[in-house]
Amino acid sequence: MESVGVIPNRYKSYRRFVKPPVRIVPPKSVQLAPMNTTLERLAYLERLGKFRSRVAAAAAYGIPYETYKKIASPRASDARTLTPEHATAISNYHGTSPAWLLFGIGTPDGNSSVPLEGRIRGGGEMIVYETPEHERISTDLAVADARAFEVEGDSMMPLARDGDYAFFGPSTRDIQNLIGLECAVLLQDGRRLFKVIENGSERGRHDLISYNAETIRNVAVHSAGPFLGLRRASRLRRR
Repeated sequence: MESVGVIPNRYKSYRRFVKPPVRIVPPKSVQLAPMNTTLERLAYLERLGKFRSRVAAAAAYGIPYETYKKIASPRASDARTLTPEHATAISNYHGTSPAWLLFGIGTPDGNSSVPLEGRIRGGGEMIVYETPEHERISTDLAVADARAFEVEGDSMMPLARDGDYAFFGPSTRDIQNLIGLECAVLLQDGRRLFKVIENGSERGRHDLISYNAETIRNVAVHSAGPFLGLRRASRLRRR
């Protein structure tokens, strides 16, 4: 994940969520051995899914049974039988990483991909997609219940550019712990905004500050989730 960098001097520098993205680490409950091969890791995921049969596993992954039977067969030629597309389908189902399934990189537990819940457009307005099935965005973050939003245009300049992905932690009602931080903010009136939260002049109200829009003062905040970091869009995508 590319670092965010320093905000130019013409913008006020607010206190940031400065902890670096957490790398995927195995909890004590996860037994990593023996999972030295793709087949062993696949067998682990099948056990984790508690499927009644291999037919049920194939159906859950969205892979034709005859294809999945070849992938999971002990006679399979290990990783060469499992395509990246099928590895992604299996990994997305379990919330793990295709790199772990194919090559053993990282661990089976953790948040190596997060749901893309919507987009951020002008004025920091956050639009949540209506569909219940979200595309997943790969990330080095391992924060439970993290979510991603795609940046549109200059809505997050100079922090982020068009096509970048912004990641946010789970929402909380404890707003005081988020004062001075960039957050995904849910207002009592239902609006969602990317803003820096500050205390308002009225009790129980807050000011919402943007890098490229006017401050919204004394609004009622329902909950907010801290900004965790960015994944930059590729150069090819921005051309």
